[in-house]
Amino acid sequence: WDVSTSFGAFLDPVADKLMVSTALVILAGSYGSIVAVPSSIILAREIAVSALREWMASKGLRDTVKVGYQGKVKTAATMVALTMLLLVPQKNAGATLW
Repeated sequence: WDVSTSFGAFLDPVADKLMVSTALVILAGSYGSIVAVPSSIILAREIAVSALREWMASKGLRDTVKVGYQGKVKTAATMVALTMLLLVPQKNAGATLW
């Protein structure tokens, strides 16, 4: 289809960050501080990268920090890993995902 819009280009990374953030918060709530600390570090990095992109865009240098192939691979790997972690049944959970 090869269709793109400026709104879609803005919304795509926002949606990715929202999905990753939601999964990290759910995992941190389920497993406690053992997951909350790394989750906080990951979320801080995501916020810092977003802020850097917006700052560079305000200076007219958005292409300097544009998304590359490595970033897309990292996002895909993160989403796969988080999906697998969310599918792990919890020991004390009353209901399972299945």
